[in-house]
This record gives sequence, structure tokens and C-alpha cells, in this order.
Amino acid sequence: MSSPFGTDDWVDDWQAGLEERLARTRALAGKLHALTGTGTAGGDLVVVAVDSSGSLTGLHLSEDVRRHSARWIAEQVLAASEAARADLARRAAEVARQNGDDETAEGRVLLTAFTDRLTAPPASRLATKADPSR
Repeated sequence: MSSPFGTDDWVDDWQAGLEERLARTRALAGKLHALTGTGTAGGDLVVVAVDSSGSLTGLHLSEDVRRHSARWIAEQVLAASEAARADLARRAAEVARQNGDDETAEGRVLLTAFTDRLTAPPASRLATKADPSR
């Protein structure tokens, strides 16, 4: 029996809205989880791929890197890793923008959480990894 004040309809509409927002947020989270990023450095001598967490999944070094020092190569790998994480953050923003998820509160929070950890300065990422309490 429905409420004489129409509250049943209001509650049903509210619940349906929440369920739709939850489904939309879950869909965005799934799309973000599937993303990868790619970065290059050293004049494309170093190419790095990262997964959605920003972790290294691929590293390609051109044969031409042999003419450089180990230190230079290491610096280029780090630079390409940063570029790959930046590419991943850009792709995430693009995915959210495609469906208008960047215009919802839930989408903005999810996107911000996703991209902030990718674009944090390297020292803060290392501190987070080194200190499990963070």
C-alpha cells in the first residue's frame, strides 16, 4: 500500500537514482582499471609501459642506448616512467570526459583519486611505498 504522502514514490526514485549512480561509478572504475600508459625518453631510445596502478609493465631499450652511460639510461627510464604515468592520467581524464563522468561528484572523486597518485612527486610515491602506514 502506498503512503498517503507519496513518500514511497520519493524513496523509490531516490533509491533508483543511487543505484544508477553506483552502476555508473562502478563502470568508470572498471574502465580506469583497464587503462595503460606509455612514455618515452632519451629521443625515443627508452619506452616504458605502465598498468592502471602506474606500475612498470614493459621496458624497451633501443640498441642505441649502449653508447650512453648507465646513469643516463637510468635517468631516462625514470623520465619515461613519469611520462607513462602522465599519459595514463591523461587517458583517465579522457575516459571520464567521454561519458560525462567528469561532471558527476562520484566521477570527479574517482578520477581525482586515480590521477593524484599517478602525478604525485616521485619522492612522495617512494615515501608511501616505504612507509606502509601511509
